Amino acid sequence: MDLGLKDRVAIVGGSSRGIGRAIALAFAQEGANVTICARTEADLRRTEIELARLGSQHHVLAIPADLSVARDIRRVVRDTMNRFGQIGILVTHLGHAKAGRPSEFDDDTITDAMEHNFMSPVRLAREVVPYMKQQRWGRIINLLPTQVKQATDGQTLAISSELALLGYSKMLSNELAPFNITVNNVLAGPVKTDFLTATLETQAKEAGRPAEDLIKETTAAIPMRRLGKPEEVGDLVAFLASDRAGYITGSNLVIDGGRLQTLT
Repeated sequence: MDLGLKDRVAIVGGSSRGIGRAIALAFAQEGANVTICARTEADLRRTEIELARLGSQHHVLAIPADLSVARDIRRVVRDTMNRFGQIGILVTHLGHAKAGRPSEFDDDTITDAMEHNFMSPVRLAREVVPYMKQQRWGRIINLLPTQVKQATDGQTLAISSELALLGYSKMLSNELAPFNITVNNVLAGPVKTDFLTATLETQAKEAGRPAEDLIKETTAAIPMRRLGKPEEVGDLVAFLASDRAGYITGSNLVIDGGRLQTLT
């Protein structure tokens, strides 16, 4: 399906590996120009080569950056404008936060979680919105885990900071709708990535159990009885960035094989 993304310009955060990489590849396959950024330069360069094979080196810009740092955000946006002359799509990819009990976090730990999971996408949006308004077209898509919809023990900071982003995104979508700019959140469940595998292996080690058992339990809790594929998330994000999804805004779209058990 041609999504009409040819020559659009997308910035994809956390795009050197896993889901972020799959999103960047989905845009490149549609003919978009893509800026990829991540902290690990070696992985970033490998993804840059993959994207260049789909189009050309001219259609991809790789920038080592920490998107929890305001000056790095400004540099990514500035370099993207200098290279491509426009910005139409922003995809933020949130990290996680320190686990622990709600009553035991100090101010610095809470502030760090908010910087990574809330202020980073807020700052990114603030930088790109003026360009989107000028061209009267834009797409802002935040990628979050489905845990934001669940009260999971130990995940207080991650859930709290991500809920803050959901509220901000809804209000931002209302403000930007008259400019043909949409703002949506994609909530992804368990997806087969190196990060998920490492997380389950760590949990298994701490519990003194085989990692295979946790993987089987995770899969069994998904009605489709399998983990998601990064490419499936990439395809959904590419669709949301297209004109075909132009009437979808202020929404939280779940992609988790039916795992989230909620009626709201």
